[in-house]
Amino acid sequence: MYHILRSALSASLPLPCAACGQLVLQSSAPLCAACWAGIYLGGHPKPVSLSFSQWGWSWLPFELNVVRQSMAALKFRGRADLGLLLGAAMARTLERPEVDLLAPIPLTMQRRYARGYNQAERIAQGLGRVWDLPVAKDLLSRPSTWNTLLVPKQSSLSRAKRSHIYGAYDVAEPERWRGLRIALVDDTLTTGSTLNAAAEVCIKKARVAAIIPLTLAYASRRAT
Repeated sequence: MYHILRSALSASLPLPCAACGQLVLQSSAPLCAACWAGIYLGGHPKPVSLSFSQWGWSWLPFELNVVRQSMAALKFRGRADLGLLLGAAMARTLERPEVDLLAPIPLTMQRRYARGYNQAERIAQGLGRVWDLPVAKDLLSRPSTWNTLLVPKQSSLSRAKRSHIYGAYDVAEPERWRGLRIALVDDTLTTGSTLNAAAEVCIKKARVAAIIPLTLAYASRRAT
């Protein structure tokens, strides 16, 4: 209901910028011109390499206030439209990777239901539109046997306490993806354990040819 009402209002009334709260004169835009400028000027691509991946990229430093506020709006304030546009902006800034498809990191069933969408999926769709790459929403899944109710958010844990994430992902129809080069897409990189766990199951179970990690933002590593 919230999303329906918001869409109706956006057609006729200026809405606040998702990052700074100032009214956006172009009501359909999620960010004001100043915050968009802050996003583009603040972009500082960081190379990412994990145990089960080749080199990939993360675009925005999470420490920037405009990035932090935009990510909060995307993940916790229902601004799914922002994920699509930020993904497209990222794609226009970075070189298109040599991959066959993009695959978003899935949310648990409980978190997707509460949020109404998967923010990594929206980012991947924005990337795919600019790079002309398909988005495989069904490549990865969260096994129903995984006890998600008792698992705290990864962003609240130190690196030493994230080992339980391994085994949290599964690949549907492994033969379907064999030999493909896949870019795994997530919203924020911290220690890399989430992406690495997903990459591991893609390599070991689906026998994909390569994994490239891509995230919209990156945070400083936490102390172990």
